[in-house]
Amino acid sequence: MLNVFLADDEPWILISMKKIVNWTEEGFVICGEATDGVKALDRIKKLKPDVVISDIKMPGIDGMELIKSIRKDKMDTDIIILSGYSEFEYAKTAIHYGCSDYLIKPVDEDELLQVLRNINAKRLNKEKSEESSLYNSESKIFQDILCYMKENYSDITQQVISDRFHMSVSAISNLFKKQTGRSYSDHLLEIRIESAEKLLRTTNYSIEEIAGKVGYNDYFYFMKTFKKATGISASAYRKNL
Repeated sequence: MLNVFLADDEPWILISMKKIVNWTEEGFVICGEATDGVKALDRIKKLKPDVVISDIKMPGIDGMELIKSIRKDKMDTDIIILSGYSEFEYAKTAIHYGCSDYLIKPVDEDELLQVLRNINAKRLNKEKSEESSLYNSESKIFQDILCYMKENYSDITQQVISDRFHMSVSAISNLFKKQTGRSYSDHLLEIRIESAEKLLRTTNYSIEEIAGKVGYNDYFYFMKTFKKATGISASAYRKNL
């Protein structure tokens, strides 16, 4: 749900605005209202709504000043200005100050719905774009960590990775789960077992030596782990080559 703030010096306009559309059905909720610009700005700064619908002429601070103040505070707020026909040119000028759209009074339900749906679609696309950007960034970090693990698998821990990539151990665990659905330990095990298999195929190292080279100081634990991972003992794997 996107939060909407209403500002108009005519109370009946506020009442009408609240009834003109089914806000919740459209994905919005009215979080506040005000009948003058000063109160509106104060409440908007506190509530930080997603959308502000404001009359262009209000006592205290008019709609134009409201827009400037919101933009000065760098709020990610879509602003819809309401204006009369005589203020049409004034309303168009508001677009240059960061107004998302403007509507002529009396507000037409279909026009308001279209503007709201455009805002909803724009924010949804922005959210998807940000999620995609975040995922791509996380994917690169994940690949960098995986590459580092493959180069240093024999003597590595999550704490070592944490220090290297300036991430907490829990963040690393979450990253692995998010990217692959598998744990850090699963990936490290896979790397070590694949390396052990390669050494068994391509070298004359003893199995005990291979265990140490792939990160297992306990020979018997390595034997147990290797068989569980491959379904065959290390010695049998070498004999079957």
